[in-house]
Amino acid sequence: MSPLVAIAGSAQINRSYSPAVRDPEAAPAAAAELGAELAKQGCRIVVYSNDPDFVERDVVRGYVGSGRAEPGSILVRGRYQQDVDFEEAQQHPELFAVVPESTDDWEVSFYRSLLTVDALLLMGGGRSTFIAGLIGLSRRIPVAAVAAFGGGAEKTWQRLTNERGVATEEEVALLARPWQSAAAGPIVTALCAQVRRRADEERAEGAAGRRTVAGLVTALVLLLLALATIPLAYAAPAGGWQNVAVLVAAPMFASVWGAIVRNAYDGNGNWLRAAALGSAAGVIAFLLFVAAQLSTNPGLLDGDAARRLVFFVLAIGFIGGFTSEVVYAKLRDQDVTQTPVLPPGGPR
Repeated sequence: MSPLVAIAGSAQINRSYSPAVRDPEAAPAAAAELGAELAKQGCRIVVYSNDPDFVERDVVRGYVGSGRAEPGSILVRGRYQQDVDFEEAQQHPELFAVVPESTDDWEVSFYRSLLTVDALLLMGGGRSTFIAGLIGLSRRIPVAAVAAFGGGAEKTWQRLTNERGVATEEEVALLARPWQSAAAGPIVTALCAQVRRRADEERAEGAAGRRTVAGLVTALVLLLLALATIPLAYAAPAGGWQNVAVLVAAPMFASVWGAIVRNAYDGNGNWLRAAALGSAAGVIAFLLFVAAQLSTNPGLLDGDAARRLVFFVLAIGFIGGFTSEVVYAKLRDQDVTQTPVLPPGGPR
């Protein structure tokens, strides 16, 4: 699906802006160039008003005039029977998809639509343009704030320098250049690149979420397997190899279960790595525990006592797996005590 870009801004000559709009006479032509470039690069656009005081009218003029507009690629979201009658719609009605709003409050339809777009293109404008830019930055969607014409777009660009989102430093600097011929192409190209990076991020986040769900399902299965070792220990013959096998399997299941639970708690996605590390830590803890028990009671595994050990090794395995990252981090640290060389003759 081609990216959906919302258009906002204005450059009225007799209106007061903060900061002031610069070169308002050149703004209509610049808006038309941006519209043509959006059509050439396969973007769909959202516009809100055919009022000549706003840049949407000129963007639509350039978009349609490029000859590259696709059917339904211009989404018009305006007040019912007030903002939707673009001149180009009379010659090319197939290019327009009109979604009239039932409310007379244009801000409602404007700000609400920003939650559904893929990118924002801002040029000049006042308070509403600046707020639109803040919404885009807070949603971490690509924002092309053309600072050359001042207004709310320039104010948004100033925020963009510190909150770049998916934009690179070079793309942010591009938006601050003085307007000149052929400036629209690089701006729209950079905006489309940001849209692709944002899509890649969303796919990566979705993949990470699926990995987390798979890890938690695995942890639940391991929990059930770990608890199943308790009745299995009592069902196996006392002193037999089956009993010892259950005793070994119990901490294995518990340690991997604990490691995956800790991984999900920390918000990490690599639960397979956590399972491997956790199982190693849990097994080492289990072996040390059993070795200590056998040193005082060599015949421990020959009788019913091995069954009672299952409860202990389950807890030990889980704790070993759950705290494996802390254990390995501590082992990697080198706490070396600084011991200076004593002076000749000993301390004084």
